Amino acid sequence: MKHSFRFKKNFFKTAFSNKVGIKSLSIKSNNDLKNVVNTLLMYIELENHLQPVNCSYSFFETEFSFELELNENKEKKDFFDSIKKFENFLEL
Repeated sequence: MKHSFRFKKNFFKTAFSNKVGIKSLSIKSNNDLKNVVNTLLMYIELENHLQPVNCSYSFFETEFSFELELNENKEKKDFFDSIKKFENFLEL
């Protein structure tokens, strides 16, 4: 199971700074985006439930996107609860 997210760069950087307390955030590649999302999942304690996939970042665009996928050893209910927790954390 997967759930897609699309964010404007400024929103995601601001949310990361305000919620996690890291003021400097540099995203310059798809791998950077994946690492940032993984950091967020660890901070929210969801790394055992979800993993980022299909991270898409373009230097020229003002948005980036990614999908959160349920880990294989988790149940469907875990997916919906985890996505809700992620969205609540970012105040979506």
